[in-house]
Amino acid sequence: MLKTVLIYLWAPVANLIWYALTIVMAIVSLVVWPFDRTGRGQHWCARWWCRMVAWTIFARIHVSGTEHVRPDRAYVYIANHASLIDTPALFGYLPYPFRIMVKKELFYVPFLGWHLQTAGNFGVDRRDPRRAAKSLRRVVDGVRSGTSLVVFPEGTRTPDGRLQEFKAGAFKIAIRAGVPVVPVAIRGTFALLPKTTLAPRPGRVDVIIGAPIETDAYSDKTVEALVTRTKQVIQAELDATAPREPAVGDTARRAPLG
Repeated sequence: MLKTVLIYLWAPVANLIWYALTIVMAIVSLVVWPFDRTGRGQHWCARWWCRMVAWTIFARIHVSGTEHVRPDRAYVYIANHASLIDTPALFGYLPYPFRIMVKKELFYVPFLGWHLQTAGNFGVDRRDPRRAAKSLRRVVDGVRSGTSLVVFPEGTRTPDGRLQEFKAGAFKIAIRAGVPVVPVAIRGTFALLPKTTLAPRPGRVDVIIGAPIETDAYSDKTVEALVTRTKQVIQAELDATAPREPAVGDTARRAPLG
C-alpha cells in the first residue's frame, strides 16, 4: 500500500522532470547542431535525455545482444511497443546512432519537434498517399546510404501486454534499402507503465537485441514471411524468463555511449 502511494506521489514530479529535461536537452541539441550536421551530437543529447528519464522512474535497464550489430552497417531495428518507456529504453541504450520516422507535423512542436527535425529524423507526410509515398522513398534512400532506423511495427502501444499485429511498412523499407532487419524485444516496460496510467513503477527492463535477419531473399511479395519470422523471434524473447538481478559485486552490462 505504501509503495503504491509513493508511486502516485512521485508520478507528477517525474512528469515535470521529463518536461524540463525535454526543454533543456532540446536546447543543448539545437546549440550543438550548427557545429555537427552529422546528427551524432544530437543523438548523444537524446541518449542522455532518455537515460535521465529512465533514472527518474528508477527503471533498471539491461541490454544484451549488442555483439550482433556493428557501427559500420545500417539496420532496420524492429521493436515491440508496450509502454512509453520503450522510447527511452531504445534511445538510451541501443549501442549506435539511429533515426526514427515521425509525423511531419511533430517537427513544429516546440523543443521536441525542433530537435527531431534538426537531428535528421524522417518526417512522414501522411496528408495524402502521394506525399506519403515520397516521404517513404526518402526514408529508403536514407537507410540505403547508411542510416539505421528504429520502428515499432505495431504502430501503437499494446493495451494488454501482448504483441499486436505487425504492419509490413518497415520491413519493405529494409528490403528496398537492402539492409538487415534486427529484432529487438523489450521486456518489462508494460509492468512499469502500461497504456492505462501515467504513474510509472520502478523495475527491471530488458532490451534484447537479436541476430540480424538478412533481407536479400525477400521481396515485397514475400514480405509477410519476413514479418512472421521477426515477430516469432521477438515473441520467443518476451516469453523467456528474465535473468536475475545482478548480485552485489556483479557488473550490469551497458551499451556504449557513442
